Amino acid sequence: MRLFRLPFYLVAALIVLSVWGASAQTDPYANVPQSQSLEGFANLGYPSALVNVVIYAAFDDPASAEFWLNAYRGLLPRVQNGEIRLIFVPLVGQGDIPGGRLAARAAICAGDQGRFWQYADRAFAQIIAAGADAFTGDFLDRAARDTGLDLRGYQECTTLSDGPDAILRDAELAVSRDSFFSRTPFVKLNESPTLTDLESLNFAIDVQLTEANEDVIAAQSTPTPDPEATEEAEPLVVDAVTGQQIAPPITLTLPDGWQTGLDVLVLQDIDAIRNIPFAVYTGAVSGGTGTIVLLWGFPNLLPASAVTLSGEIRPEMLDLYLDGTRLLRVAVVEQGCNIGTDIRRSYSIGGLEAIGTGFAAVDCPQLTDTRGWFAGLRQYELNFVFYAFVEPIAAFDAAQADLQAILDTAQFALPPTPAPTPAP
Repeated sequence: MRLFRLPFYLVAALIVLSVWGASAQTDPYANVPQSQSLEGFANLGYPSALVNVVIYAAFDDPASAEFWLNAYRGLLPRVQNGEIRLIFVPLVGQGDIPGGRLAARAAICAGDQGRFWQYADRAFAQIIAAGADAFTGDFLDRAARDTGLDLRGYQECTTLSDGPDAILRDAELAVSRDSFFSRTPFVKLNESPTLTDLESLNFAIDVQLTEANEDVIAAQSTPTPDPEATEEAEPLVVDAVTGQQIAPPITLTLPDGWQTGLDVLVLQDIDAIRNIPFAVYTGAVSGGTGTIVLLWGFPNLLPASAVTLSGEIRPEMLDLYLDGTRLLRVAVVEQGCNIGTDIRRSYSIGGLEAIGTGFAAVDCPQLTDTRGWFAGLRQYELNFVFYAFVEPIAAFDAAQADLQAILDTAQFALPPTPAPTPAP
């Protein structure tokens, strides 16, 4: 049985479509990467930005247009300097502007050519200028020409493709699961809802950046073991392990030829040094190599509000999305990668609902680009997070179903012994 060595390097689900303008002085989008998430939501900014600003807005909603004019444009300098990254979740049925769904589809098709944000500029400005008559006549096609789109590809997308409708369905699903959402415009900073005026947004961003920078400084001041040299043929590397092979309390049905590795990771977590058992499963998938990494038996990091006066934990405060994101960055991602993550969503592990997000890692120092997702759930009082990814990155679309088919076979069993305790 082969033992893999780690940082398993994963992360944010991005198909980067860089768009370069002639001059940053005349084009606010010049030299700023545009990309799409796994669901097809438009991203603007650098994946390494410390704050994700998720904008829920609608092209049939005058309030969304006012937000675009008065707040969104004021955020662009912070996108350009790498402080924040914008994610646009397109909704319909939020206002009374006729043709809003057609405009949303058109903007999504512009995003296929890396021009979503430029197209949205024109669409929202048109709502401000013309109100209910914004999308009458041939405005949408004229906006496509003005935005510099390839018109043949744009027309094929808007008239023949069902891709835009799938993205709009994913957007509706995202807001249906968000208990804080009421109506557009709605904005979240790193999963935290915020007011939508520019002054409040800038204040909340400043707070988030301060906290994120403090975390980075603290992490950099913590000594870490020197990484071991990697063999050229090995795509995975483990920094600090105990040599213990603890079998996870699950079973997975693996395809022929897949390999399994077991060990216990010694991790400098946010609040302590921990021993966290892990399993690595890897083998051939459609178009490349698939890997599933399982971490389990780790504690949740909880805010003070999650603990009652009697010391009991409120179960509703346990959030494996936050724990999965934390472990992704401190245990799974190779330092130096260009990292990004998608928005929160539900997945399935063995037919059970799990919470997680997509990720991708590019430009890593030692490892090849990869793309995948993680999903976490709690069974028998134990936490589990599965990280599934594919290399090369271009193989993800073809291989995603192969990895999900393996995760569908997961069966959980009551563990015979307690999970490892933190190292002294």
